[in-house]
Amino acid sequence: MSSNNQKEIHEIDIFREIALIAVFTALVFLSTSLFQVSLISSSGYFNLGEAFVYLAALIGGPLVGAVSGGFGSALADTFTGFGLYAPGTFIIKGLEGFLAGYLFHKTAFGQRNARRILLGGVTLFIIFFSFYVITPQLTGDPNSRIISGSFFLLDQVIDYQLPGFILLIIAILLSCMIWFIEIKMGERGRMALACLLAGPIIILGYYLYEIIIIKLPSSVALFEMPFNIAQVIFGTFIAVPVVAYLEELGILENIKESRKVKRLIK
Repeated sequence: MSSNNQKEIHEIDIFREIALIAVFTALVFLSTSLFQVSLISSSGYFNLGEAFVYLAALIGGPLVGAVSGGFGSALADTFTGFGLYAPGTFIIKGLEGFLAGYLFHKTAFGQRNARRILLGGVTLFIIFFSFYVITPQLTGDPNSRIISGSFFLLDQVIDYQLPGFILLIIAILLSCMIWFIEIKMGERGRMALACLLAGPIIILGYYLYEIIIIKLPSSVALFEMPFNIAQVIFGTFIAVPVVAYLEELGILENIKESRKVKRLIK
């Protein structure tokens, strides 16, 4: 292939990524801002922005996922009264978007043995981390044994309290779901796994941000974890069918062909 053709393809790819970043940054911002459940105890909130972070990553790749996820989410924090979280969100959601895009578009992730080694490490981490955060002797917080707090929904303040081991059960169930997807599903399974494997970044990231930067007790940061897990699951099972449907319609074909050409050039 001539150098002129290579240059043209490179320029087209840059313009396409800029356009995708602009569109998905706006979509992440809107989806994060328009539906929020305020988590009174931790001063955070539940939202549906994860779906568009994953859409950006699966469609546009790691750069689009990182910039759109980080910048769009941080803007939503800033403009909806959660500016305290904006710096952490920029990094956490940016890393999440990058990893989801990198895993899905990375050739090695399509190789079964490499993927299963990664899955094993992540699922073990999820289980051991959940055990850590609910064990007072490890966290140094005697209230870590209980998940409790309040959130604001439909003009109502809702209080709830759950035993901490529920989080361990959720971690085990999530790990089982990841392995079920790996064994039973094909291309859609790879998309779902890329999102689910990127998800622990926000679960771990916000926990650390809250206890290290915001200086919340471990038990308060723990309260937000089930909501972050729900964001990851909802986001995955919204994004994957949408991307699969767009592929069936042929809408994403140009993007996929562009990447194949880039790999051939390299």
